Amino acid sequence: MFSKSDQAAKRSKDMWSNLGIILIPVLLVLVVVGCIFLIVFFWRRKQDKFYRESPLTKNLMRPPGYSLQLQLNKIDEDLSFYLTLMLAIPLLLYSFHLSESYLGQKPESFGRFALSITLSVIVISFLGVRLKRLLDEKKNMVLGLQGEMFTGEELNQLMLHGCRIFHDIQFQYGNIDHVVVSQSGVYSVNTKMRGKPRNGIARAELIIDYQQNLLCFPDGEFQIPIKQLATEATWLAQYLTSAVGRPIKVKPILAYPGWYIKQRIGKGPVCVINPQNSKKFFVHNHEVLSPAEIQQVAHQLEQLCRNVEPVFRDKKRWKN
Repeated sequence: MFSKSDQAAKRSKDMWSNLGIILIPVLLVLVVVGCIFLIVFFWRRKQDKFYRESPLTKNLMRPPGYSLQLQLNKIDEDLSFYLTLMLAIPLLLYSFHLSESYLGQKPESFGRFALSITLSVIVISFLGVRLKRLLDEKKNMVLGLQGEMFTGEELNQLMLHGCRIFHDIQFQYGNIDHVVVSQSGVYSVNTKMRGKPRNGIARAELIIDYQQNLLCFPDGEFQIPIKQLATEATWLAQYLTSAVGRPIKVKPILAYPGWYIKQRIGKGPVCVINPQNSKKFFVHNHEVLSPAEIQQVAHQLEQLCRNVEPVFRDKKRWKN
């Protein structure tokens, strides 16, 4: 029989042993986090000591696909976070297992081993599903970003013919991918990027059926998003009319980069184009806007687009 003092000592020992099982893995994680914090802290101190700010004195214009690029940056951050968890959580569970074995003096058993493996598999499976969704989302966004960049590059060529081009204009329902201002009017351009099937199709050809409001691809048919395009054009027309002080009409355009327009059936409220060599859609029409009106409209659009702040530039404060 153990005396009361021996039982109290045993209970105290068990308590500290159990506490150590829990704390040691946590302390190891805290040490790693602390090291990362110190590295960032001293890097920031060094940057403050040898600080040089950007010499740019005004904001930059939004480039093509800027909104998608910001979303891709967020997805990359999420991917890094989940990949770190996939590596860290099994190691953390393993450290708990070792702590119970060597500090808690618990014997190895099939049940403990199976529990550790099961928890690791559940966590990794959950994170793996999330990673797959993020990777699929990233693939679609990268494709869309390249489409907007290609359309933007082609539209920028119109500046050689007196047009003004703006990209990624934000409004309450999303963003307008591109805006073209020319002597023939103002155009809101929405870029849709669709991949071509790998096998069985030699050429990416598209048939536009305005009578049935269909986009006919080799592997499927889809509705022309008239409502979305009309919303973008209507909002932009109302904004420019209010800002300029005279009625400004905006014509919606749907761009499919890389797709050859094989046939157009009928006519519709939205013009669907391949943006490559698209001068005839924007330049070779009757004159609607004078050079002075083009400048007025362009000035208002620039206020919407010039909002990308340069990096490494302190915000200006009022001086005493």
